[in-house]
Amino acid sequence: MILNIILWYPSSKAKELLKEITKLPKPPAYVKKWQFLQTAEGKKGIKHYNIIYIEKGKGDDAIIEVSKMLWPILDKEYVEAKVEVLTSARDALKILS
Repeated sequence: MILNIILWYPSSKAKELLKEITKLPKPPAYVKKWQFLQTAEGKKGIKHYNIIYIEKGKGDDAIIEVSKMLWPILDKEYVEAKVEVLTSARDALKILS
């Protein structure tokens, strides 16, 4: 499973949020890879992507544990968040056949 947790926050809060991010605990062992990417999002400020690769069969556990890890950030009134489950192109083709 691949999760994409997208965060939007004002540019003026970037330093404050970075301090919170550096305090995050280590993810569980079944999180195989976690990429952080970001871009400017105009008036919304910063758009921050967390692309998280999870061991097969551990998706439910990962959603709970990653949400608990990120709660100090998600709970901030200026942070807007969206969680997406991503599908690889190979798996998407299985859906179409």
